[in-house]
Amino acid sequence: MKTKTRQSILGPLLVCLLALALLAALAVLLVLLMQPAPATAVLSQPVRFAAELDEGWENWFLAAHTTEEQQQYLDETLAAAKQQGADTLLFTGRAGGGLLFRVKDETLAPLPSLTANDTLFHHFDAVDYLVRQANEAGVQLALLATDEAGNPLTTDTSGLLAGAVRTLAEKYRLAVFLPDPAPDEQGILRYSDGTRTLLRADESPAVLAGVLRGQEGAGAVLGDLTALKADNANAQMLRQFAQSDQQAQTDGGAQPLLAQPVAQTLGVSYPADGAVIYTDRVFIMGTSDPGQTLTVNGQTVERYGERGVWGLEVPAAMGANTILAEQGGQQVAINFNRRSSSGWSGSAPTSDGSVPAPWGTKLRINTTLASVLSQPGNPDAIVMTAYEGALAEVAQSLPMTYGGKYTFAYQLQSGDFVLAKDCELVNEPDAAFTGVTVQELENGDEILRFEGSGTPLYYHIWEGNVLTLQFYSAGFTGQWPDSTGMVQSFETGTVNTGFSVTMTFSDAAPLWGYHVDYVDGTTQIYLKRTPRRGEAAAPLAGITVMLDPGHGDTDTGAMGAAGVTAPQEKDVNLALGLAAKARLEQLGATVLMTRDTDVFYTLGERVEMLNEAKPDFFIAVHHNSAALVSDLTNKGGIEAYWFYTEGKPLAENLVAAVGGAVNRRQRGVFYDYFYVTRSNICPAVLLETGFMTDPVEYEKVADETTIWIEAGAIAQGVLNSLPG
Repeated sequence: MKTKTRQSILGPLLVCLLALALLAALAVLLVLLMQPAPATAVLSQPVRFAAELDEGWENWFLAAHTTEEQQQYLDETLAAAKQQGADTLLFTGRAGGGLLFRVKDETLAPLPSLTANDTLFHHFDAVDYLVRQANEAGVQLALLATDEAGNPLTTDTSGLLAGAVRTLAEKYRLAVFLPDPAPDEQGILRYSDGTRTLLRADESPAVLAGVLRGQEGAGAVLGDLTALKADNANAQMLRQFAQSDQQAQTDGGAQPLLAQPVAQTLGVSYPADGAVIYTDRVFIMGTSDPGQTLTVNGQTVERYGERGVWGLEVPAAMGANTILAEQGGQQVAINFNRRSSSGWSGSAPTSDGSVPAPWGTKLRINTTLASVLSQPGNPDAIVMTAYEGALAEVAQSLPMTYGGKYTFAYQLQSGDFVLAKDCELVNEPDAAFTGVTVQELENGDEILRFEGSGTPLYYHIWEGNVLTLQFYSAGFTGQWPDSTGMVQSFETGTVNTGFSVTMTFSDAAPLWGYHVDYVDGTTQIYLKRTPRRGEAAAPLAGITVMLDPGHGDTDTGAMGAAGVTAPQEKDVNLALGLAAKARLEQLGATVLMTRDTDVFYTLGERVEMLNEAKPDFFIAVHHNSAALVSDLTNKGGIEAYWFYTEGKPLAENLVAAVGGAVNRRQRGVFYDYFYVTRSNICPAVLLETGFMTDPVEYEKVADETTIWIEAGAIAQGVLNSLPG
């Protein structure tokens, strides 16, 4: 009976144990069945724009979160990346001291926050989820290599792609990128996976876009995702530049901006053979093979650039001098003569044909613009600019010598002077106005048109939101409106032989510029409303910029260090102007060019284009030069000139943006009376981007990539000059 009882208990027990074992096996099988098959993530498409999942993003996982919260965070990450324009995400797979994924290796522990939510039937793998969701979202994933401490690897010479890096890459088929140890001289950091290159320069979209343009197949890292979500202005500008560049190349191929290459053969570009000089020092310039030693009169020439353009200061003895340049068995000999300066030519001044004008005689300005001077013999003493057609009354005539000619300066009723060379004497009545009409334009600008006739000379006083115009030899008998869309109030007054009008503008709609036009025998005042930035996708939408590439055709401007067979100033001015036009248009601007081919316009014609077009900004694009009597190597830089104070901020922003982008010496901004800067319609500057006579700088200003970088910086400078 006892034995029988034991057997009856053993049977059911074995059945229970077998059932439990079967249930455990089923549970394991169920867990295995519930685990998704390994996700796949390969870079099947080129990387155009990548974003990096930075430490701030990864550290979110250090805190305890539910699996649902972790999944939502990963979904939000992918959405944010797409919103920033990224097609690829770079990440390390780490956070703090742990990993964001699971492997069968006790030395590679996942984050506790990932395992805290584990159950018998659920083990969450964040990377697996990210890969799967990225595949569905159309976002590529790639791995940034790190060492065991989580620091980015810049090399793999010791097989450091082991442990977590290799395991993660192999498990999810991820491309692995390694960054360069440090940024290059342009501030660009490069990432490479052996076949692809990504470039990164978070603060320099102009630089990065310029370099990208010349590196087919390279992509860009927009920045850390956390930082991009806070401020993506630079990344957005980069995308606008790069996407438009790619579209242009797809549509018709990128045409070179400069037709003439810089020769790398031995040559002396200055002085010319047989030249005559008058100084005791001379700066010799020329070209060479950058890979071979170069000597001049037995002295080894140190070259600081990369394309073989060189310069050397040498003494010049009185009489005959010979320069012998030698390289690789070749020789070039140049002979020049130094003479003493001849001094005064011996010719006496002659009359320019001008005559004295009796008191009350009228004069009319007959050049595009003329200087109204407080001191007649001092061209720096400019009080006001008078435009063609302006009529004024003479108080007295002052005989003088100017420019080697006997002439007259005519003193006006205002007390200032106009030179005879800029005007003609006429017999016309004073201007007489009986009223004013207001025309509001679609862009918000306004035209105040005088009723009556006359084109009187005027002065201005512009301080803040108050503009006063004083018209001489003119009368006004009508009424001014109480206000307009731009002007809050008008106040009239009198000046000697004329009248004044004072216009007050509001802080909400301040005056950006004005111009007095003489049209059909009468006068009108054009008032330009202050422009504003557009939406982020086109921040210069609605903005008109006029670019004026200096010189052209037979007016070559400064010769470059490589000589007349290489790009000269007119060529690099036009190349930079065309590139800047493209960059400005990529940000939404309307761009007008005084010239877009190798043609020449006079300074007067360029000013007339400016005053007729009435843009929001005017930039005369030039390159500088210096007297070839000292060592000019590494003595260049960028500078800009303004005449009216409204142009000074634009000059400052351009010098800062371009100088910073190309790491060029910022020589400053300066007041000067260049013809093309003398307009009140908008900020107008003359930009000297670099020196043609500095061999090192010449190589840069004649380089396609550098030109595109400068162009992007010009667009940035314009954008920085706009009110928010």
